[in-house]
Amino acid sequence: MGINVTDLLLGISLQIENPSQNHYYGSIRRLGRALSETKYADEVETAMLNMIEDDELDDYNRIAIYYLFLNYAHHVEDESRKEQSLARLKMSVMTLPGYLKRRINVDMQKKE
Repeated sequence: MGINVTDLLLGISLQIENPSQNHYYGSIRRLGRALSETKYADEVETAMLNMIEDDELDDYNRIAIYYLFLNYAHHVEDESRKEQSLARLKMSVMTLPGYLKRRINVDMQKKE
């Protein structure tokens, strides 16, 4: 069918202003788990990190993708891969506006 599944799954994670009546929003938890099972993990991670770093994407959706990445990483079984993924996420968080970055850093410190 030629559907880019990564784009589809990431797209239904986003909130939009004027959705059609039939617009489907995906659950961050379920999507994170589904994405963790892909054989295209590098592509998926890079796409999510690029979205977090995209200053043209609104703050709400950047944070939604941040939480999607956390759910994805939670379900990654390979501990080495999980650590590398979370390290990449921390680097992307540094590109967020200060008020968001500070809040995320506080939350990350609580979990450690």
